[in-house]
Amino acid sequence: MKRMREVVLGLVVFWIGVGEVLAQIAPGSRAQVFSITTPGTSLRFQVPQVKLPDAVVTRRINRTLMRHFRARSFGEVDSTASPRQQLREAERLCCFDEYTQSWMAGGEGITDTEYEVLLNQNYLLSLGFISSYRGLLEPSGEYLTFDLRTGRQLTVCYLVADPPDQLGRRLQAAVSRRLRGNLADAAAAYGDDSTRIARMAEVYQIENWDTTPQRGQAIDTADGAEASLDSFALTPDALLLFHPVQMSRFDFEFLPDDMYTFPWARLQPRSILTPLVQAAAASKKMPKRRW
Repeated sequence: MKRMREVVLGLVVFWIGVGEVLAQIAPGSRAQVFSITTPGTSLRFQVPQVKLPDAVVTRRINRTLMRHFRARSFGEVDSTASPRQQLREAERLCCFDEYTQSWMAGGEGITDTEYEVLLNQNYLLSLGFISSYRGLLEPSGEYLTFDLRTGRQLTVCYLVADPPDQLGRRLQAAVSRRLRGNLADAAAAYGDDSTRIARMAEVYQIENWDTTPQRGQAIDTADGAEASLDSFALTPDALLLFHPVQMSRFDFEFLPDDMYTFPWARLQPRSILTPLVQAAAASKKMPKRRW
């Protein structure tokens, strides 16, 4: 009987918590996200569109998403055509051989696109995109974040009050630590293969290096050097900043993780992020189930 009371009490607490969460989901605070479907095609290109109560905001975001798709890949696609027609044109441009009148196995240029919803709550939508070039997956992605109240595409400066140069230096320092750590790991793994280590340092653009990750880190952050804040995304718990290292596919064995996580506690979120930060804090306080 005591065990039964505990279970019932746990259920009550659980459903109260669920009710509180559901009550906080206001109309328009989340977008309905769907992929454009193109019957009769191979679905190479996954392009998101949204639906919101406000038709003007919906149209603004969807136009930005289509511009992003065209800018990544296809200057010849007719921007006045319907989204479905634009995808059909893009597929034909990349992958149909007009001379042989047949579809190519790989294709030319960007041949596939996919997306992932990283955040969709509290009037914020953050999306990540990846592409394949001639059938080979690109190592880095692209990201877009929107204000669901206005349809405006957001920047880091609109979201956090941290000075951009300061945040850029923090990112650059994190990049430096990761690359030098990778270099030290490679030295440990490859031993005396100095040619391989030197090539790795060259790809990472580390001119002065040794195999001790703690040494020389200030070299990369000296003279106000800072990484770009243009590539970013949001999750419920953190700001994600991305710093891809450009390299040839022949050097992909050295490819580092390009994502750097900055939890809200380490930033100065602006008011637009307040509901998201509060929701993240509340979710951590939700009681755990006992069974």
